[in-house]
Amino acid sequence: MAMMILPNDCPHDDVDLYSDEVIQNPWPHYTRLRDKGPVVWMSEHGNYAFTQYSTVRSALRRPELYISGKGVAADDFGCTHLQGNTVASDGARHDALRGAMQPPLTAQAVQQYRSRIEEVADELVENALKKGTVDAVEDLAQGLPLAVVRDLVGLPDFGRENMLKWAAAAFDVLGVQNARGQAACEAIEEMRVFIQRDVTPDKLKCGSWTHRISEMSRAGDIDPDLAPFAIRDYINPSLDTTISAIGHLIYYLARDPDTFEKVKLDPSLIPNAIHEAIRLGSPIRSFSRHATASVVEAGVEIPQSARVMMLFASANRDNDMFENADVFDLERKNARRHLGFGAGVHMCVGMHLALLEIECLIETLIRRTSSMSLLDQEVVLNNSICAHAMLKVRLGG
Repeated sequence: MAMMILPNDCPHDDVDLYSDEVIQNPWPHYTRLRDKGPVVWMSEHGNYAFTQYSTVRSALRRPELYISGKGVAADDFGCTHLQGNTVASDGARHDALRGAMQPPLTAQAVQQYRSRIEEVADELVENALKKGTVDAVEDLAQGLPLAVVRDLVGLPDFGRENMLKWAAAAFDVLGVQNARGQAACEAIEEMRVFIQRDVTPDKLKCGSWTHRISEMSRAGDIDPDLAPFAIRDYINPSLDTTISAIGHLIYYLARDPDTFEKVKLDPSLIPNAIHEAIRLGSPIRSFSRHATASVVEAGVEIPQSARVMMLFASANRDNDMFENADVFDLERKNARRHLGFGAGVHMCVGMHLALLEIECLIETLIRRTSSMSLLDQEVVLNNSICAHAMLKVRLGG
């Protein structure tokens, strides 16, 4: 770890944000960090952290000062090991990767998938209603992107079967190299070997996203050296974050009968409900940046090359931005200003598809179920993803 000189007047905290205890209930820790100030020295990680909404958003919108190209993990190994893809690149490289990936993921383009998503959502809800009591993660949140997005990505069978494993591993490495981060490296290597060996035009689903990238590479429309990184980016973020967001929304609807009933009576509230769930759940808790120059933030000097943690999950519960920020408010006026999709040039490339998937599933649930009640829950132990491992819910037909 490259240690930085800690200014004497910088607030500091020694919490391990990647411990099991904190992952299971991070919210009191984020409140404490925000109360200490917008910039806090994290002594356990050797990083600065931006804790408040305005500071995080401002930094994300200054990509020339807070760069991603040196990696976005919270330690040196993670930054080096997963470097060079869209989220961990800058400038021309970032623009080339994003430009190659984005066409099938624009707000207009994803509408072509709506009928298929609605069909899958209807089938999932039908099967869930037959069970009555379900694990909403396995039966609903995972079911939709696994049925739809895996086909769109278009990998051979081995890749399809391992997308969830590889994505979880990538998000573990993008934290710190605790036991989870270290164990994930084997899965990352398996994914890399698979991409090099098996991701060829003849093995990819014709017309799929990965087939398109492969064809672009052969035609010279993308640098062949960049193609594996674009393919990786279709594999890793396309499932877990959407699964997380669906789970959070079902959690908030199922735990409060009044909230569920309000949405059922007024489906126009669904879009705001989705953004509130993403705000409160923050599928990715934190990514890091590196300062390209010495800079003063809120009276604290951030040295050149310092690593700075962007605590999205803390920023999204900042009362200075969101009144009663810990409350799920269906009518919150500024819910869409959350940082759950990031901000600036690195804003999530798949956000429009994710929102469409969530919208279709929740619309179907609200239409076909008379009630939802939360019975039990369990949190995923992952270094970067904030999600439910299990969400036991009773559905009324």
